[in-house]
Amino acid sequence: MSVDNKRFDDIRVRRPKEHDELLELLKKEKIFSSNKNTLVFAASLGFKKQQRQEFKESSEPIMLRIFDDNTDIPFIYSLALAETNDITMMTKSRFKEAVTIFEEYANGGLSYIKSVLEPTAALASLETIIAESEPDEVADIFDGW
Repeated sequence: MSVDNKRFDDIRVRRPKEHDELLELLKKEKIFSSNKNTLVFAASLGFKKQQRQEFKESSEPIMLRIFDDNTDIPFIYSLALAETNDITMMTKSRFKEAVTIFEEYANGGLSYIKSVLEPTAALASLETIIAESEPDEVADIFDGW
């Protein structure tokens, strides 16, 4: 599922300007090492919470080459597939659409984080968000393996 970088050099992953302060706080507190990592986490949270939010104003976009071909790109494709239930989302011709879905779920996840985050205890707030999964959900992940 590797993305042909020559074909997609023009793709940039947008990050919502309204969440610049939050992204900066999470980096400053060393919770995430990069905006890219924060967006990946936020997109997964946004999907879990079913909070997909469009946005118009973007801060400096992140070059696609920053995203890992072995982990991040398959995640972007998989998120788009899960959202649309359309296998053609896994093709290079639909990758820009997949990126938009990723960006919108990341925005939704960031909005959720912002709504529950206690800035003076950012790490503890994120740990609480992660722990919100129902114990039964987590316990059953590996049943039958």
